[in-house]
Amino acid sequence: MKIPSWLCFEINMLELSNLMERERRKQRLIELEGIFHAARTGPGSSPFLPEIPLSTSFLEEACDLVQRFPLNLLFNQTPTIAVWSILYPLSVNYGGASKEVYAHIGSFLEQSFDDEATRDDLKQHFRRTARSLGLPVSGNQPTELFFAPLGPARQQMADLADAFVYATIRFGPPAIEDTTAARQWQRRALLERCPAHTRLRATIAFDTSAWCSRRFEAWRKGRDPITENERHLFDAYTAAAGVYGRGRIDLVGPPQLCWSVDRLTLEAEPSPSPQRLKLGAFPTSIKGGCRITVPHPWPREVEWGYGKTSQPVRIAPNWGEALLFDADTGRLLTRICADQREIEVSAAHLVILTPDEFESPSFGPAIPARDPAFKVAWVDAGETLRFEDGRDLRFAAPREEAIWIDGTVIGRDGSRALYSCDGALSLKIDPEIGGSARIIRMRMGCLTRFVSIEAGVDRMVCVPFVDFGLSTLSTPGEAVFEVLAPGAIRDGGARPTLTTRCWIWPGLRTPQGDLSGVTLPSNLVKAHCAGLRVVDGIVSVDPEADEETPILGLSERDRVHEFHLSARSEKLWHNRIERGDRVFVPRGGLIIMGHENRHDTLTLRSPDRTAALLVLGRETRRPFHLRQTLEIGAGQLRSPIDGDDRIALIRGTGRVEVLARLRRRTDPTQLLLTEGLDQICLSMALSAPYDAIRILIEEPSGPGCVGETAFGREPVSVPALPGTQVGYDPDTRQLSITFVRSDLPTPARATFQLRREREDFKDVRDARGALIAIGLSGLPQRADTRQLIEVARLLSEPEPDDLSGKLRASLTPAYREAIRTVSGTSPFLGRVRGLLSVARSNGAPPRHDLVAAVPWLFEAGLHAFTGISVEKGLAPLQTMAERPAPNPAPSLKGDAPLEVWLSRVSSGDQVPRAFLADELQRGFRVLRWRLKETDLHDLVREGPIGTNVRLVSSAHIAELEQIRSFDVGGGGDPLPARIAVQIERFARACAQRRAQTFIDHTAFRTGLSVDEIGFILTLMIRAGIEIFAYFRALWAHAEKDGD
Repeated sequence: MKIPSWLCFEINMLELSNLMERERRKQRLIELEGIFHAARTGPGSSPFLPEIPLSTSFLEEACDLVQRFPLNLLFNQTPTIAVWSILYPLSVNYGGASKEVYAHIGSFLEQSFDDEATRDDLKQHFRRTARSLGLPVSGNQPTELFFAPLGPARQQMADLADAFVYATIRFGPPAIEDTTAARQWQRRALLERCPAHTRLRATIAFDTSAWCSRRFEAWRKGRDPITENERHLFDAYTAAAGVYGRGRIDLVGPPQLCWSVDRLTLEAEPSPSPQRLKLGAFPTSIKGGCRITVPHPWPREVEWGYGKTSQPVRIAPNWGEALLFDADTGRLLTRICADQREIEVSAAHLVILTPDEFESPSFGPAIPARDPAFKVAWVDAGETLRFEDGRDLRFAAPREEAIWIDGTVIGRDGSRALYSCDGALSLKIDPEIGGSARIIRMRMGCLTRFVSIEAGVDRMVCVPFVDFGLSTLSTPGEAVFEVLAPGAIRDGGARPTLTTRCWIWPGLRTPQGDLSGVTLPSNLVKAHCAGLRVVDGIVSVDPEADEETPILGLSERDRVHEFHLSARSEKLWHNRIERGDRVFVPRGGLIIMGHENRHDTLTLRSPDRTAALLVLGRETRRPFHLRQTLEIGAGQLRSPIDGDDRIALIRGTGRVEVLARLRRRTDPTQLLLTEGLDQICLSMALSAPYDAIRILIEEPSGPGCVGETAFGREPVSVPALPGTQVGYDPDTRQLSITFVRSDLPTPARATFQLRREREDFKDVRDARGALIAIGLSGLPQRADTRQLIEVARLLSEPEPDDLSGKLRASLTPAYREAIRTVSGTSPFLGRVRGLLSVARSNGAPPRHDLVAAVPWLFEAGLHAFTGISVEKGLAPLQTMAERPAPNPAPSLKGDAPLEVWLSRVSSGDQVPRAFLADELQRGFRVLRWRLKETDLHDLVREGPIGTNVRLVSSAHIAELEQIRSFDVGGGGDPLPARIAVQIERFARACAQRRAQTFIDHTAFRTGLSVDEIGFILTLMIRAGIEIFAYFRALWAHAEKDGD
């Protein structure tokens, strides 16, 4: 039967219409492919394609269209939608009644995958297309191929949350600034906590960009979830933390082990409450975010605690183990077991620490670490280490994609490294996943730059910093390098797959020596710098500075980083054998060696290959020709030629540069004071032969008395004192002096002089020059002002460390009784003003207590100090009354009057000249000068006084960073600022007439006695008298005129 022409026409029109509709849908599908492609790598995207950030209308339209085209066409023309169409039904039906993978896919696509050949074809096309898009799928089983790219399913979120929260508490949070480290962290978390969860572990293995770790940290920092699915995951994190008794804010992990120069340190994570760390016999409270040096010998583990929980933290490696650190940042990369033969590392320079002997091609045999039980070496990636037991350990490039920095470090702040601009970014790229081309995005402050790269045959890429425009000198700052997801465009919001960050100084190439002649960066903070010289806008390392390591303070947003600069010029260290440590010797410093230091050595580092070394008059020519470090032995430090005390370098030009001077003292050792009810015995070991001793008794109420005793053949001119017995063993040079209390005047001070054969008597002093003296305790019969001044004079001298506090304890009762008698029932400054004029014969600051013994002394009105005679070190007290009151006057009300005032001083708002910031800065300069140049150095050095100063200054100080901003050049050393705050707090207490309350509170807080607190605060005030006068006058005006 012939079909009518009109019907043929209708059929042809219908087919044409269908063809046009199909073509329209195909074009729309291609348009959707562009939308899907942009969304999968754009802002808010994740590596899990089913979570693509698109509106419901786009997703519904895509669902309709994919069912109208064969799957092969989708794979060829719309690969993103094709892969999404396979994964989407699985994500929707995950955990449903049926676990049949292909049934869900076939139902969604309206295609059948019942036979094995169709399934294999599907898997082959899916794997090839997904990998071309940058999805790292693998294998042939549904778990790795289909379920891993889905992301964490709702049913898995509780397990994932438990694993991440547990890992944070157990190991610390993920280091999301380093993709490789974060990737390893999340895999370790699942392996430790969910070893049997195959699908969840596959999902985390698929997440090579550490997206899950980054979003976990986003939850910890209080960020909002991006998707509805992520909102459920964040809720699971909150619930998991609650199981462990934690919240989001206090989810704190143990400190991280790091390598710092030549020692092990622990970096505590920021926390709202103090943490506990047991490095010795007792736990110590540590502040979140601080760094603690692990004392040697290094323990295998230490106990750390936070809140109600505590756990061990592994430190030193066991036999057969090794610790591998990134040499640039100090970050611990991994612990190496004895059976490992190859380690993949994403770093250029490495430090390896182990108790085993080993050697490397570049470094040679490993050297003893600071703890000699361990060996350490600095090696490069790609080397193979050979251990003494015959095993090898090879450092290989990572197999997975990775990113790291390869450059020269010019400074470090903990695990942050500051690089010069001639470094480079190193990458390992897998061309099979997303192709060989990538885009790198660099963010640095307000600057964003993009660089296109392409991996070669070895899959390695090296991108110099200069390719990012960092060759022009500008402000140093933190740079974030991100490799964008394959297929991403040059967009600031594109999703990265690899991330690393570091500090870079643009335009600054690696200096040959120390940092010199660099333009002052705009973010330099002088108060956090040390050892630098700034002249006419040029920054250089000051070779005359006292600091062993110069510090560069750089601000970033709301915090300041203190970078310890890599020193490349001459450095001299004093190796103290008896104490087992090493101290830096400032350029031109004085080295004092007593009997305890007879075996000490010096270590000198110099890059000058042509210089000669001069040691106490003996010259060694070109000792640094083949090396940069030289040890000067104990034998070389004895018997100077013609009294030459110089340790110096003689340059090739003939110029002599003195590095230090050496003084030797024949001080006694083994000082021991034994006190009984009836007698006192002082014993010591003499470091040289003597033939006589002179004992001098000084009484506040009389002329005193002198006695002499001979040990040898030469007679003495004065008989021995009654009540004293002297014993001397010439073989051991052990000397003992016994005092019978009932036969000697009290109160009094006994000092000693020794005589060598055919020489005069000389004072007995310790290695630091402190006079060896003991106190004979007792109360004065009829004390008067003269006796009070005499007792204060006896207490004004420093004491040897081995006898620290003994003299003070013996004479303080007499001192207090004299003050009570002289001041009477109505104490006022005029009666004891003589205490302010007591001076030492050498002009150094006297040390008698002016705080606890006379708590009302500094409570006197400002005019009371005008015109009175004071020791020259207290002269600023006389000018306090001349400081005009600020208008408006500061207020002592509120919780933080110091914080309010410092903010006002910083702004300069209605502040009189006498209270400007310059005055505080000058006070800090003088404080640091006294702590360095006078014997008030005892406040900051090792010893009993320094220990007590740190105890008194250890109280929480909310305004510490504020007041440190006035301490120009105080980088790396907050102790002077802490001392200044204690001075300010005491000045405030005096203005409010509660000095005794302040002393009692400090004694309660520290456990020290009131007398000890008074002594320490007196020394603090003498060191920072300008700061005390500043705040005493300020708070006096506040007490009088404030709100």
